Amino acid sequence: MIKFFRKIRQNLLSEGKTGKYLKYAIGEIVLVVIGILIALQINNWNQNRIERKKESNYIENINKEFRLNRTQLDSATYSHHIVYNNATKILNLMPIDIKTVNKDSLSFYISETFNHFTFNPQQTSVNSLISTSSFEIISNLELRELLQKWDELVKDYQEEELVFKEYSLDNYVPYMSKQISVAAFMKGEKLFDLPNAKYPFLNSIEFESAIALRIILLSDVIFGSELKEMNKTIDRIIELTTTK
Repeated sequence: MIKFFRKIRQNLLSEGKTGKYLKYAIGEIVLVVIGILIALQINNWNQNRIERKKESNYIENINKEFRLNRTQLDSATYSHHIVYNNATKILNLMPIDIKTVNKDSLSFYISETFNHFTFNPQQTSVNSLISTSSFEIISNLELRELLQKWDELVKDYQEEELVFKEYSLDNYVPYMSKQISVAAFMKGEKLFDLPNAKYPFLNSIEFESAIALRIILLSDVIFGSELKEMNKTIDRIIELTTTK
């Protein structure tokens, strides 16, 4: 093709047709420019198609992950509420008379206060976007902003859970292990089976404070602004990534 155009130029020059040559040269330049523009457009189209395919894969994976996160957060929140509710029941029983209180119920309430749970979300796709600085691939600006804030939001919420967990392991469990049979607790047995035992710790300031602190610390976890924002963000991300 190049030889063909070169031959035409040479013929025009040899015949002295300078005007026609110039017109032809300009036309040839225009054709070359058009060809370049078309090639660039095709390349841009292909690149855009690749980017949209990549975005589509991200959207699908993000939707799956955040649906799992919704289930896990609901489960963790439900478990937090169980501990909170049972600690509240114990506090409402005080002062506790071991002779008249329902020992089975009290045993159950105390057993249920030992648990602590943490929310550990699935965020492989979000981490991938962070590590490769590829948030721009998400065309929906609202979704992009929510994903960019997600990691910090998780850390804020987990900090509240961590405070409760550390108190449980460092204070509550060591204290309660001195008051009740840990072996009985591990076996799921009743904690107050000895008929003549008085269990004086049940009306001590230490026990009351230990239970009250569990309620206070869990209040920050299940009623705080972090959980509300977490729920709102998860629901919105699921909504924005659900394909119709």
